Amino acid sequence: MGEAAARSALLGAFLVLVAAILLAAKGLFAKALYAQGLSHHDVAAIRSVWAVPGFVLVAVLSARSTATRAARRPSIPQLIAAAAAGVWCYYLGALANFYALTLIQANVERALLFSYPAIVVVLAALGARALPSASTTLALITTSAGVFLVTGAADARLSASQWQGVFWVMFCSITIATYFLASAALTRSMTSAAFTLTAMTAAGCAFFIHHGLLVGWFAFDLPGNALWTMVGLIVFATVLPLFFMAEGVRRIGAARGALLSTVGPPATAGMAYLLYGERLSPLQLLGTLLVVVSVALLEWRSVRKA
Repeated sequence: MGEAAARSALLGAFLVLVAAILLAAKGLFAKALYAQGLSHHDVAAIRSVWAVPGFVLVAVLSARSTATRAARRPSIPQLIAAAAAGVWCYYLGALANFYALTLIQANVERALLFSYPAIVVVLAALGARALPSASTTLALITTSAGVFLVTGAADARLSASQWQGVFWVMFCSITIATYFLASAALTRSMTSAAFTLTAMTAAGCAFFIHHGLLVGWFAFDLPGNALWTMVGLIVFATVLPLFFMAEGVRRIGAARGALLSTVGPPATAGMAYLLYGERLSPLQLLGTLLVVVSVALLEWRSVRKA
């Protein structure tokens, strides 16, 4: 590897790490907005609608960086499929995720959400009608054990509302996993920027209608002290990490990018402790470690196969 390529790979790794840490702060921004009087409907809808211009900017920058390549115009069925994936994951999944954050701690939410790579492996195996390898199966088992510990399932005092929060986070993980599979299939014939922009715009439109019918955009009053928190959520925990992750993955590849993103759950746990005093029990810490190590093992195998 030449010096220029090494510098590019180093920058790519740095961008992925920064993106993972920024994404880890999403739940903390949401918790702050809830404390300022916003509902999960408000936070999910405003974040999605206001972020659309940011996704347009990412698409434009991506188009400029690939201007010398032949343009691939997506077909109508591809655009419909991408829009459906966006509504499924970033409308229904995001709504479930933000609701779950009203019921459980942000550090628990992030660890549970990070189970989606294991779900991707399971769904891909089902689609291929082939059993995973022994090492992959072991990683899936340890991931499941980690999720069991992180939820506090071993604690009989877990309330009904907390169990409900766990359910909705796991539902969101499933939507993320299926979104990744749809992305992998569709970006073979349309650019990743076009897929992302179509999916996110569709989700933004769904949230625009959702919030308009449920609350009303003109009747809604965003508290002044919540404005900058919302801007922080959109810029620093939505648009910027998407741009950094896309650029980082372009430089180092999806497998290495996913491996580095395992910094997410520990980052959330640390920030949740420093900002909100949220603590994990020893069993929950062990569960978080199991999830991170198991996902890292899955991605490390992907890197070795690449």
